Formats: sequence, C-alpha cells, structure tokens
Amino acid sequence: MTIPHNNTWVTFTYFSTIIRRITHLFKHSNLNIAFRATNTIQQQLSETSTNENPSGIYKLKCNTCNNLYVGQSGRSVNVRHKEHIRYIRTNNPLSAYALHILQNRHEYGTIADTLRLLKTCQKGTRMNLMGSIIYGGIPPT
Repeated sequence: MTIPHNNTWVTFTYFSTIIRRITHLFKHSNLNIAFRATNTIQQQLSETSTNENPSGIYKLKCNTCNNLYVGQSGRSVNVRHKEHIRYIRTNNPLSAYALHILQNRHEYGTIADTLRLLKTCQKGTRMNLMGSIIYGGIPPT
C-alpha cells in the first residue's frame, strides 16, 4: 500500500537572500515553495500616491523656446522648482535649467506654466530606474 504524498504549496514573499536561507530549512519536508515578488511592474506603473507635495520625476519647460529639462527629486517637486528659480535669480548655474535660462536670456514662468510631474516615486533605486526609462522616452529638442 502506497501512502499518497500531499504536495502543499507555501508562498514566501521574497525581499532578500535571507528568505532563501529560511526556505532552505524546508528542503526535506513535503512542502513545495514558491516566491512572490514585492515589487511588480504593475505597482511601478500605477499611481498610488495622493501626496500634495510629491517627490518624483518632473520636467521643466523653457517658456521662450519650449526646450525641456527632465529631473528628479526625492523632496517635493515644488521645493525643487523654487531652487531652480533661486538659481536663476542669483545668477547661479547649478542646474541645467537655470544654465539654459541664464545663457540664452530666456523667460521662465510659474510652477503651473513650466513644471509637470511625470512620475511620482520615492528617492532611491526605483526613482533612478524610472528616471532612466523616462529620460529615454523624451524626444530631444
């Protein structure tokens, strides 16, 4: 008489190599192990933030020639916009946007006229990855 083996599946959320070590303890049991990601493409592409002062990837437009400057900030994009304007007013070319405005004597506008938030995300690797995807998607001007 053969005893049937019940193959039971257990799902672990994979967030570091420690999970692999833990699941290795179950190697000789009747448990089958599956891993679930904590960071899916759908989570990256969906808008989940309702923050009124979001951080993320943004673009600034020159009001004179419509050239675009794409940047990212781990702080509020409103704060970052104020920094760009301060650089222009103090004749300090610390940002590419300020440098463009200063060298070409172009006009800059209000945050409503010039800034557009492209993707809300937190500072770190995720922001860098999303930035590289978005930077590649903007046509050169």
